[in-house]
Amino acid sequence: MTIIEKLQKILPSDQLSTQVDHLNVGSKDESTLDAVIPLAVVRAKTADQICEIVKICHETKTPLTTRGAGSALEGSTIPSADGIVLDVSLMTEIIEFNPDDLQVTVQPGIIYDHLNNHLKQESLFFPPSPGGSGDIATIGGMVSTNASGIYSVKYGGTKDYILELEIVTGDGRFMKIGNRAIKRSSGYNLVDLISGSEGTLAVITSITLKLAGLPEGRLKTAFKFESATKAAQAVSEICKYGIDIAAIEFLDKNVMEALNLLKDYNLEEVPALFLEFHGSDEVVNSNNEMAQSICEELGGSPLTLADGQNPWEIRHYVTESIKHRKPGYTILRNDVAFPISKLPEMVNYCHELSKESNIMIHAFGHVGLGLLHALILADKNNQDEWTKAIEINDLIIKRTLGLRGTISGEHGIGIGHKNLFELEHGDSISLMQKIKKQFDPHNILNPGKIFDI
Repeated sequence: MTIIEKLQKILPSDQLSTQVDHLNVGSKDESTLDAVIPLAVVRAKTADQICEIVKICHETKTPLTTRGAGSALEGSTIPSADGIVLDVSLMTEIIEFNPDDLQVTVQPGIIYDHLNNHLKQESLFFPPSPGGSGDIATIGGMVSTNASGIYSVKYGGTKDYILELEIVTGDGRFMKIGNRAIKRSSGYNLVDLISGSEGTLAVITSITLKLAGLPEGRLKTAFKFESATKAAQAVSEICKYGIDIAAIEFLDKNVMEALNLLKDYNLEEVPALFLEFHGSDEVVNSNNEMAQSICEELGGSPLTLADGQNPWEIRHYVTESIKHRKPGYTILRNDVAFPISKLPEMVNYCHELSKESNIMIHAFGHVGLGLLHALILADKNNQDEWTKAIEINDLIIKRTLGLRGTISGEHGIGIGHKNLFELEHGDSISLMQKIKKQFDPHNILNPGKIFDI
């Protein structure tokens, strides 16, 4: 009996597909990596179904790649050619909501914005906003990559909010890890181990999150600078002085130009910082004044936006604007993170590489976390240019590692940056491989991602 026949015995026909259009959708994510057509796509609705699916894949040694919205950026949801895609996008329920405890339990397929729209009825929210993808990113996917976003500088990343997970291991065992206690010192922290593992250790079937209260007030502002270096220095100074800031985003000159080309925002095409403060009116005004003073000392001044323009709506379109800047060109991306004081050096380095190679680089990111995106635009059909772009991307990552930073601050490794993983982790990869084997004896869960077994 084939793997498809085995799955047909346990799943309704509308939850298993080998149709070409469904396979094509399941073959790729939002990365620029090559698609891989799987054997089939299965759409689970319950944890019990997931257990049965995983058991069959374990018995037949069939690769299984879990997928939510397919918005991953490093190929972590691209399947194996001889494998199955497990689509959890139908699992969107809020299982349990405990507003008095500031906690919620959800299925993995629920979308970030949809969850927060429900939570705001109780003046609560799940803070780690995933940049411009909150309308498509699933909570399961955010856990899988330990996603962060614009508010993570104040509130932290996804793993800081996970209390309890229900998971299915690679041999089909269902288990619950963690609990609803806010603070615990009991045993190994398996919850944090699953967070960021990109579906290589287990399939997540439910997530219990702690929540935060919606802030009393918000103040959004923006500053412009003559140079990217000065803007980067301002970030370091604002963080050093301990100013309570909810979000601080950097956009270089190229990004501002791209935004104007896409949306006609009429922005001044200079390096900029977008900031947001949370708290009482007195607190946010005081923090804004301190941040403004620091910016002005470094030559910055308020950036005037047109009436009704929201800085975060503008920020939402950054990647889209870069994507459409040069028709036919492809984005090669990274999401490096490093000590905050190294931000000016990294921004300068990216711009130097761009100038030397004549290849356009757009630099932006959640710089309050020391996290920078340097998106490289190159013609994939021009072999020389594409090879040079890959070399530049590797140079940016290697410089980051030299500063004792990390390859990925939020998107994960997937396939996209697996080639440099050993440079960061060295001999500890052997421990990761042993952990992987304990969770997934036959290496069926998202094989080939992060590192090889």
